[in-house]
Amino acid sequence: MSFGDPNSAAFPTAKRRLTRVGAGAGEAADRMTFRTGCDAGARITVAAVGDLLFHNALQRQALVKGGSYRQFWKDLEPLLTVADLTYGNLEGPVAEGISSLGRSVRDPGRRWDGDVYGAARGALNFNYHRSLVGDLVASGFDVVSTANNHAADRGALGLDRTVDALKSDGLAFTGTRARDAYSDARWTVKTRAKGMTVAWIACTYSTNGMPDRHKQALNCYTQREKVLEEIRWNAADPDVDAVIVTPHWGIEKAPSPLKTDRDYARAAIDAGATAVVGTHPHVLQGWEKVRAPDGRDGLVIYSTGNFISNQVSDDQRTGIVALLELTRPAAGGKAEVSAAGFVPTWVERGKASVGEMQIDRSRGARAFPAPLKRLPTGNHATATGFRELPRDCPVTASAERG
Repeated sequence: MSFGDPNSAAFPTAKRRLTRVGAGAGEAADRMTFRTGCDAGARITVAAVGDLLFHNALQRQALVKGGSYRQFWKDLEPLLTVADLTYGNLEGPVAEGISSLGRSVRDPGRRWDGDVYGAARGALNFNYHRSLVGDLVASGFDVVSTANNHAADRGALGLDRTVDALKSDGLAFTGTRARDAYSDARWTVKTRAKGMTVAWIACTYSTNGMPDRHKQALNCYTQREKVLEEIRWNAADPDVDAVIVTPHWGIEKAPSPLKTDRDYARAAIDAGATAVVGTHPHVLQGWEKVRAPDGRDGLVIYSTGNFISNQVSDDQRTGIVALLELTRPAAGGKAEVSAAGFVPTWVERGKASVGEMQIDRSRGARAFPAPLKRLPTGNHATATGFRELPRDCPVTASAERG
């Protein structure tokens, strides 16, 4: 895909652009294509958003009479629901009736409470109302990561109740588990779309120093070999078509990934991952195509930025809905990334409230990468038009797929 003119901002509200981290041999620096881009076969589209991070101001808005979490991104729902699979990073527990100390208390119901569904002033100890899970499902989300630095904000009991809430509402999740899970149980969750099975593996760099005595959150680094083993196990499973790894990593506000994380991403692709989609920096970072030893083209998105938050700077209010097309060749074999694109998003933030999220089109089509120019305008954008064809690919009705 193209990232546009290097001298202009693909994301004007962030006052900087999303950049390529690396280009393949013989590949132009502003173009990313994949070896399966023209192959016949089954195709699905995966939409991946960034951090779902609900600070106190957002909690208050969501829990007033008639409010909801869904209200923040309702104008983007046509994009979220049209994808075959939609993923996000759930940055915090959804633990009913758990205090900031991780203890079971009387639940306040649908109202903001500074101890149960909020944090003391200046503190970053999150917990979200149970209704958030239903709002995510209703908005089109199919799977979330629960492995992040806020996973243990409400202790072991909070982790347990988060698992209960997600299971109860049928939202697939990966990266954490309840205390009663077998110690050797797999961390993977599998989702299906159009006959294709995608395995998801999430991990986190830490739990912010909060104790994880029961090892309920998968750690990317202290359990690195476990993560790679999980990837290899799924890649070898004949019933799994693709493996997507979602690490919570990097440095907050850093525009570029760490070298150690670039090395980690390559190890994940080499082990069999189809794509790696990172979160945590709360700002956008670049993308990279990684060629695996077996010839596969793996895609790494180092940070998708924030999807929703109350953070204040322009780069923290800018995010993307990353779009990955996966193709399983008709001739047989695993699915691979065959195309990629993104839709820029922007959080409108007022003095007392956060407004609805918007598709960022403030400088018109020329500000966006070439694949997005084929998307319909307005809030009814579909994810079927972003596919970019390699230069030597004949443009046919079947290749464009409408």
